[in-house]
Amino acid sequence: MALGANQHHYVARVMRLGQGDGVRLFNGRDGEWLALLDGAQAVCSERLKVQPAGNGPWLLFAPPKRDRLRFLVEKATELGVGRLMPVTTERTEPPVVKTGKMRDWVQEAAEQCGRCDLPECAEQTSLQDVLETWPDDRSLLLCDETGAGKPLDQAMAAPMAFLVGPEGGFTPQEFDRLRGHEMVVPVSLGSHILRIETACLAALASWHLRSSGASVEDTSRGAPTS
Repeated sequence: MALGANQHHYVARVMRLGQGDGVRLFNGRDGEWLALLDGAQAVCSERLKVQPAGNGPWLLFAPPKRDRLRFLVEKATELGVGRLMPVTTERTEPPVVKTGKMRDWVQEAAEQCGRCDLPECAEQTSLQDVLETWPDDRSLLLCDETGAGKPLDQAMAAPMAFLVGPEGGFTPQEFDRLRGHEMVVPVSLGSHILRIETACLAALASWHLRSSGASVEDTSRGAPTS
């Protein structure tokens, strides 16, 4: 496969790799491969990891400020999130999350942690639109800062998603809409009030520890095509 200009610059100038050196490649579809550099191309020689099923939970969150947002996206990717969904609530502060930037952070985090699939990055949308279009086969675990929800480990069942509100919490009207939705399950993350990114990562870490991570190797597929 041909390396893009940015990829070639990184390999040649940052990593200082050259002809015949090995690199690890993934494209989000075909697992991870060992490839040998050949000029501006990389020739796949051996598959190192089978492509995972990609069944991680979705994460819906009121976006924190930029530096904390990047931290949240990076660590959520490391913990296996399946989809990142920024949500606008009545107390969400602007600006709107730039989806392209979020994808860049996801890719960097996946490369760093050895993950060979990429979580989907959704456009920021309103809480009302989320609830009106929510699928009827996926539970939405509301991280309830009031402490009135079920213990998290008693509510997790795939497929599912976590919802974390803004600084200052959801408004009473939003809580009423959430608790009235048939797929919403309020859950507790403990006795402390957590920051947005802390709550997101606490929920994902709980899921990550519960998931087996087991996979069965499948050698039937060919090398990555892009």
